Amino acid sequence: MSRTTLALFALIAGLAGALGGYFYGHSQGVTAESAKRDGQAVQQLTGLIDAHKSLIADAGKASRAMRKATAARAATDTESSKEFADALALTAASRAGCAFDAGVMRQLAAARDRAAQAAAGGLRHPLPGASAAAQRPGG
Repeated sequence: MSRTTLALFALIAGLAGALGGYFYGHSQGVTAESAKRDGQAVQQLTGLIDAHKSLIADAGKASRAMRKATAARAATDTESSKEFADALALTAASRAGCAFDAGVMRQLAAARDRAAQAAAGGLRHPLPGASAAAQRPGG
């Protein structure tokens, strides 16, 4: 073989090696970039999952607070009903002619005001208690 033929074979072999190396490197770069994007996607999904866990915990806290507020409201409503029943029992005889004493009327007005305030405030804001003067019949 002549030198020219050998040089041509060497050139072709070198070009084939370079071309193969280029495509191999390109393939490795695409694979590495794909792995990088996949890693970022996993990190983003992990962040979303952690955020959802936090939201679930916050929702649980809010739910417990609402249950507590509802229970407190029910207890206050029960106490108010008992207070009215007790106050009205003291003057049951005078109501036969639909006459209420001034203390009962003040309690009814105070209860109306507290109910309006509670309705405007919602469950999370406690109902104000009856004042000592409003609790005394005739006071």
